[in-house]
Amino acid sequence: MKTPMPAVAITTSILLLVGCASDDSAHTDGDIASLPAATVLEKSLAALKAVPSYKVEIHTNSTSGQASTTLAVVGTDLRGSVTRAGATSEVLKVGTNRYIRPDEAFWSTMLDKPKQAHAYTVAAHGRWIKVRADDDLLETGGLEGAFTFAARNALDSAVPQQASLGERKDVGGVPTITVLDSRNDRTQISVATTGEPYPVRWDFGLGAVATFTDFGAPADTIEEPAPTDVVDISTVLGSAK
Repeated sequence: MKTPMPAVAITTSILLLVGCASDDSAHTDGDIASLPAATVLEKSLAALKAVPSYKVEIHTNSTSGQASTTLAVVGTDLRGSVTRAGATSEVLKVGTNRYIRPDEAFWSTMLDKPKQAHAYTVAAHGRWIKVRADDDLLETGGLEGAFTFAARNALDSAVPQQASLGERKDVGGVPTITVLDSRNDRTQISVATTGEPYPVRWDFGLGAVATFTDFGAPADTIEEPAPTDVVDISTVLGSAK
């Protein structure tokens, strides 16, 4: 059973922003808010890619149901969880290694394996399940999108093809300038106007919103699980045939 990808996969925009100047310095309100919308977006994406750590929560409320993703990103490592249709899986990325830790409902609902779900859960025994980056299970289970936040490219395909500046407003106590999709106003990005121009809130439209916090805040190192706490996906899937 295929399910929609979380967060960024909801958008149909796949064009990257090109041709804008880059500047790594911090920006004041009069500086960033006076720039063209496309430049504001480029600087915002660059700031997100450069920050050592951040947190993000993505909430989706669409015709396909409700979903939530909560992630902590440190460098290119990541840890968090994805919940949809009453099913939850933890996700973990350390270096090039990817792990998932699903509950029984995940196997039954997200992978459409109700008969095997209990056997899979018993085989995993609460351990992290190691998966390949290209494992079809990640896409089928709606987990692939979460890992793109560690690569810092999760938002690249969500950049509006045509953008314009909207209103100034506070988002979570942070002064921001709104960048709109000029074609339909569906996408709305709130970019910080003080300090670095981080994307504080990204409304993808279609009921999906990402909220970013804790930019550069001290964060615990995300570590590899102990070998005794890891099982390979092939072992889990082989437990019920």
